[in-house]
Amino acid sequence: MSKIISFANQKGGVGKSTLTALTAAALSSEPFNYSIYVADVDQQQSLIRRRLGDLQSADVIPPYRLEYKTLSQLLAEIDQLDQEYDFIFIDSPGKLDANLPADQQEITKILLLVDYLFIPIPPGNYAMDATLDFLKIALKAKAQRKTRPLTITGSVNMAEPRTLDDRFLIEELDDLKAMVNINFMESRLNRYSLFRATDTLESLFDPESNDRAKANFSEWISELISIINEN
Repeated sequence: MSKIISFANQKGGVGKSTLTALTAAALSSEPFNYSIYVADVDQQQSLIRRRLGDLQSADVIPPYRLEYKTLSQLLAEIDQLDQEYDFIFIDSPGKLDANLPADQQEITKILLLVDYLFIPIPPGNYAMDATLDFLKIALKAKAQRKTRPLTITGSVNMAEPRTLDDRFLIEELDDLKAMVNINFMESRLNRYSLFRATDTLESLFDPESNDRAKANFSEWISELISIINEN
């Protein structure tokens, strides 16, 4: 069976699609060389549009398979995909529908498929409130899992060390840890322009690099892999 992963949070602009692209490119390339499938289930199709743009400017074979899927298509195909790939990433819409109960939310149906949920949390106003609302849905989905457990991990993204927003985020995370029983990654991805400009083809994994962004990403992805391998 594959390991099914999603970066998800109902707060927009937290870097869900960027993290999916960064991680899929890294794990499908040297030194990992895993077989990777990415399902873009978001109607905005951010990853699909980025892949099309990447292929217009680069004559290469993509390192991983990326397709747009409706939720119904993904549900119909997930068992077969589960047998074919080492990792499946689901890039999902995060926004919750206030008119629907938790068990009818589209994201809940996706979380029932996922083995590892990483919740990106950026510094800034309103991010924590949205994260708490999303976390309630995620914990309900986790409670419904029977045969394949759901591992939920928080991850600070777009951090800006030594800023006021960053200090507030650290305090809010301490409060969140006291409220819910989930783990948080020690490594944090900082706000680097290289991440925002990432494509769907090139891996940024380079632990020996003098580039701060690549070094930061290499440390972060190494911890993410250790979390997956431990569970």
